[in-house]
Amino acid sequence: MTDRAKAEAEASLPASKGAAPSKRGVRPEIQALRAIAVVTVVIFHYWPDLIPGGYIGVDVFFAISGFLITAHLVREVDRTAKVSLPGFWARRARRILPAALLVLLFCSVATYIWVPLNLWEQFFTEIRASALYVENWNLAAQAVDYLGAENRPSPVQHYWSLSVEEQFYIVWPVLILIAMTVARNGSKLLRRQSIAVMLVLLTAASLVYSIIETAADPAAAFFVTPTRVWEFGAGGILALAASGAARPAVRAAVSWLGIAAVLAAAFFYSPETPFPGAAALLPILGTLAIIWAGAPQLRWGPLGWMKLRAVQWVGDNSYSIYLWHWPLLILAPFVLLEELTTPIKLGLLALTLILAALTKRLVEDPLRSGPFFAEKRPRRTFIAALAATAFVVLAGFAAIAVLKERQAEDRRTTARLLVSGERCLGAAARDPQNQPCINPSLRLSVSPSPATAREIVIPRDGTEANKSVLCRGGLKLAGLLELCTFGVPADQAKRQVASVGDSHARRWRPGLNLVARELDWTVTSIVRRSCPLSSFVTGGGTEQRACRKWQRQLVAWLADHPKIDTVIFARSAGTGRNANSFDARVRGYEEGLRRLPSSIKHVIVLRDNPRAGRTTPDCVERAIAAKTPAGPACAIPRSVALIPDALAVAAKNLNDPSIGVIDLSEFYCSARLCLPVIGGVLVHSDEHHQTELWNRTLAPFMARELDSSGLLYR
Repeated sequence: MTDRAKAEAEASLPASKGAAPSKRGVRPEIQALRAIAVVTVVIFHYWPDLIPGGYIGVDVFFAISGFLITAHLVREVDRTAKVSLPGFWARRARRILPAALLVLLFCSVATYIWVPLNLWEQFFTEIRASALYVENWNLAAQAVDYLGAENRPSPVQHYWSLSVEEQFYIVWPVLILIAMTVARNGSKLLRRQSIAVMLVLLTAASLVYSIIETAADPAAAFFVTPTRVWEFGAGGILALAASGAARPAVRAAVSWLGIAAVLAAAFFYSPETPFPGAAALLPILGTLAIIWAGAPQLRWGPLGWMKLRAVQWVGDNSYSIYLWHWPLLILAPFVLLEELTTPIKLGLLALTLILAALTKRLVEDPLRSGPFFAEKRPRRTFIAALAATAFVVLAGFAAIAVLKERQAEDRRTTARLLVSGERCLGAAARDPQNQPCINPSLRLSVSPSPATAREIVIPRDGTEANKSVLCRGGLKLAGLLELCTFGVPADQAKRQVASVGDSHARRWRPGLNLVARELDWTVTSIVRRSCPLSSFVTGGGTEQRACRKWQRQLVAWLADHPKIDTVIFARSAGTGRNANSFDARVRGYEEGLRRLPSSIKHVIVLRDNPRAGRTTPDCVERAIAAKTPAGPACAIPRSVALIPDALAVAAKNLNDPSIGVIDLSEFYCSARLCLPVIGGVLVHSDEHHQTELWNRTLAPFMARELDSSGLLYR
């Protein structure tokens, strides 16, 4: 995550007049800033309600890095009129990689030992991405992916900021070298001016992009490098500015204001604050103010608390604290098999401090400044870094290979079940017209296993019933609408149907394909995340405008295709708990349903499926390992799993004979409990999406409900 520049580099930083001397030349205000930053991040992760904007600590680190690294590079330019890229990169590698790779190796071993298989692919993929310093781009891609967005936090998720920093370390000296080369034959002042112009232009461009991208796509903007470059650049510009000659009283006041700005952002921002964008200006400007002010020795100045031994210790160990605190928080529930209470979290924090101190003393310091690397050519550092990185990456590949073999066997088992005609398989076990339906051979069966639950697992045996749900002709675009057509060909169809919704509608495609083939339908599936056909649309201004445009195109497209006379809606019910929000969503859906064109004669709303718990897949894996029935062992109270569905309520409220609701909840739940495994089939692939196998076993009963409702014959 963050870096602390070498003590000798900090010792040569321009000292402010009246600044307090410090051991080894380390600036106490920068160490104090590091302490503030890491404490806010750690508390935000462990107790997010205490400091809801504690994530801004990362931005503080970015600005510090921009200041220190730019100052170091510019001094080298002043001294030698060049930048030694191998020397710089070797120093950074010795500083960053040893502790980072040690923690990654720990996370790999802990994942292999304690984490359920269903999380291996995500966790080891992120470990590899972190070792290669592209975790921020990996998380940005997940943030905009339907299923990636449902991922659990991994023990290395916090490496996204280290990835940004490492990318900064690779590119920054190259840019400074280019800017310096433009003015190579000029004076020292001209070279500095050239570097300053480059920094100002790059910082301004990144800030503008950050503001625009945060408004357009806040989930991805949080992670991608271009939205963060300006934070490093701001620190770099300060490093190039002349040292302040302001009076100590002025600098002390500015320092207090900077501290107030950083803490205000930490306490008054929240995860809902659009970030980074313009909001990041507050903590960044606060950080720059503290660095600019230095540490003036005034009785009422902040130097007194900054120099406290505990504050300086935390600042000095901030890198290792940051590395260890998150993996311990994420991995502890897998080890302890219980929720983390406050005493447990306090114990984890104590362990974090112990591991941080040991890591710094036994790993960071010896490898950073010890004679084996520091006194040798950069080549030795690079070889060791590449070897250690390769070891971590290959360990991840080895674990994934083990997982793939187990998944292959799981797929074969699922394929056999689909073609076996097994009695009481999946939803058939809860068919109210065929009770009791008990198949002892399925008592301990769980197909697919949680490890393959997200996959589209369909046998390729050539039988018509088991053909993969492929979009006929591939995905097609009609403006903003992404169209996927399946079922029977349109010229053979008795009815043309549109299926509209979000990722829950996408998960219905396998079952709906079977229904369509049975009823001779052509189905066009239209899916968009977080954009219902409703007047109640959440999200930022840009998101809302894009959703409104999509809604208009959807209604217009349906009107332009009058042969489509039926629409099936399936979408997530959301949280469904807040009464005011729920009522507003019901009204929004009512208005949305009224907007359908007159060519739509039938509207079918699929009541949303129950939820699983966040750790239900883990529970199921433990039940499999213990050879106990996973359904009863991991059941969830119906009142918790089956949340209110605003769309279904709106459809009933309209009291329109052409609009009906299909509620299949009885196939998931008894009067008290909802089961995660039914008839040997795993119901959920994650917290709220269905598995394909479950959806396919449910399809015949959906067709029966459609037929018995009489809705399509009115």
